[in-house]
Amino acid sequence: MPSSCVFLVAAVVLFTPRSIAVDLPADALSSCAWIRAENDGSGSGFVVDADRKWLVTCRHVVADRDQVDVFFPWHRDGDLVTDKSDYLGNRPFLRDRGLLVTGKVLKRSDAADLALVELGSLPPGVKAIPFAASSARSGDPLRVVGHRLDLDTLWNVTTGPARQTGRLANGYSWRGRKLAVNADAIVGQLPVEEGDSGGPVVNARGELVGMVAALRRQTPTAAVVISAAEVRKFLSLAQPKTTPEPPGIADTLTRATVWVRPTATDFHTAGVLIDRGLILTSARGIGSADRVGVAFPLRADDRWVSEREPYRDPVGLHLRCVWRAGTVLARDPARDLALVRVESVPESARAVPLADKLPAPGDPLHAMSHPGGLEFAWVYAAGTVRQRGRVALADGEKAPRVAVNVLQLPAQSGSPGGPILNNRGELVGVLSARESPQQVGYAATADEIGRFLDAARTDRPARTAEGLLARVEAIPGQLATALAEALAARAATDDSKARLAALRDCNIALALDQACSHARLHLAGRLIALDAPRVDTLDELDTAVESGRFDRDVLVARAGMLIDKKDWRKARGDLDRLLDVFPADAEARQILVRVLLELNKDDEAAAAVADTLRADPKRFPVLAADLLAQADEMAKRFPDAPSHPAGWLRRAVAAAHGATTDSALKDELAAVLKRAAGAKDDTEQLAVLRAALAELRGKR
Repeated sequence: MPSSCVFLVAAVVLFTPRSIAVDLPADALSSCAWIRAENDGSGSGFVVDADRKWLVTCRHVVADRDQVDVFFPWHRDGDLVTDKSDYLGNRPFLRDRGLLVTGKVLKRSDAADLALVELGSLPPGVKAIPFAASSARSGDPLRVVGHRLDLDTLWNVTTGPARQTGRLANGYSWRGRKLAVNADAIVGQLPVEEGDSGGPVVNARGELVGMVAALRRQTPTAAVVISAAEVRKFLSLAQPKTTPEPPGIADTLTRATVWVRPTATDFHTAGVLIDRGLILTSARGIGSADRVGVAFPLRADDRWVSEREPYRDPVGLHLRCVWRAGTVLARDPARDLALVRVESVPESARAVPLADKLPAPGDPLHAMSHPGGLEFAWVYAAGTVRQRGRVALADGEKAPRVAVNVLQLPAQSGSPGGPILNNRGELVGVLSARESPQQVGYAATADEIGRFLDAARTDRPARTAEGLLARVEAIPGQLATALAEALAARAATDDSKARLAALRDCNIALALDQACSHARLHLAGRLIALDAPRVDTLDELDTAVESGRFDRDVLVARAGMLIDKKDWRKARGDLDRLLDVFPADAEARQILVRVLLELNKDDEAAAAVADTLRADPKRFPVLAADLLAQADEMAKRFPDAPSHPAGWLRRAVAAAHGATTDSALKDELAAVLKRAAGAKDDTEQLAVLRAALAELRGKR
């Protein structure tokens, strides 16, 4: 069984049953097979057409062999024989009984990791596994029959829920080649291993929903299952018309779960909507940021979009109205909780209520997060409560202990903040970032969450002594902040005649609140107006960025001064920080184009050109002026190499052509590219591109 990178050989025994489950239908068991390709390996398979004696398995199970041995279940004295040694030691007997047959490999598919095997015969009464009428959904119970190499038994049944569905962007590797690239797949919470590949995955009714194919070892209990839809396509069978089933607990989780700051970081932090515009997440997951970007799940073609690629495009998320800028209202490292406010939420979003009853050990739980090592986000997991106790969630020997649910769950410390619900759809915890062994997770209890929210939501009457104390302690700071902002606002409206009064207001504002970014921005502006040394102005902006609250204008102003200093990397950092929160800020995107060019990131610069127009389709004239200026600067820098400015303008025009939604402009840019392609040399091409951009800029 392949993993995401290498052929799996390790054996990790979790809790796979060692005997066949009594509730597996007899027909389903008789349809299952053990396939041996001798020196090339072994795996599982299942009958899909009894009349034509067709069996399906993984392409990597049959390898490049033309024939394989196929064993079927053997009953002795009415009992199923499960010992591998009995099958291997009784081959002649089993062949005489028709329970060991030779199969001919008819065709293979690397694209779906599927192989079709035609059998010489079938044991009496063997039927094909019926295909399910509808595909599996997150949370649906699954069962697979397989033959793990690290077990001495055959016909082992492994159970668990579906975690997510979608297309495998990169497939997985086997013997130096890629399999199942872009295949339709299910990720199951199934502790399978090598030898289970090719095993049929059935739903609660014993109907085929997929086939086990691989395992993502970086993600706890994440088995890759090739969907029944891919099997149907491989066999040239018509896809059934499905009837949507009522939403379950996984749908509740999806509507409530968000992805916090999904760009420009390695974090996969989740969050949960607990009220209109309020999101609960992990304090450690968001770090020290006071503003974050928040993505809600996308909906397309009557399904939730699980593939990660669309979530790597924050401008696209903004255009599809599922991106929000979030303000961090409060954080509590001891409980590993943070509260984030967004101004609005999509219509599809649904908040979940906080549970008023703590779960007991053994109670079932449902969770969702964005674990690393998978192509998918909004990944479901099922589990139980192991125990409740007082545990330190923060780092350090002196970290306080808080009331915590200890969970049996495929949790990852690198993917915190996800909601944990009980069977009633109530929030009982938020996944902590605390490091833990496999199948162990931690989450502050609902009581701890309630106390945190009581202290954080100062707009409501206090319910606890902790909440009342928090409100009293917050009053001086709130008054100082409000007065500082008022003084900074007044300073910004003062005319030049009241310069001293404005400076006095800013200084008083900063005495009241050192984090008042507006006051520092105004001071920096005054210093520029007074032609003060650039270093003094930059010092004010540095303090505003490093010590103040997130402020869009401060970041743009400092990026501009850093560009003047040719500190391109630091300027990019400021722009990236701004665009992480406001991805559709077209002005910042446009500034980023030049910064990326100076960093020799031409591909990213071209992408920034496209994103600028996607964010603001009317920005072409000012963008064109910048592109012409950049070409002029390149021409001065490389007077004997017109290919540099010509190549950049060609790439930028192509990016603009692909991004613009103005049909007339798109046609004109296409004509420009065509004329440029016909130029006799780089000098002529540069002249064509320059003249065309200048003309198009003037027309708009």
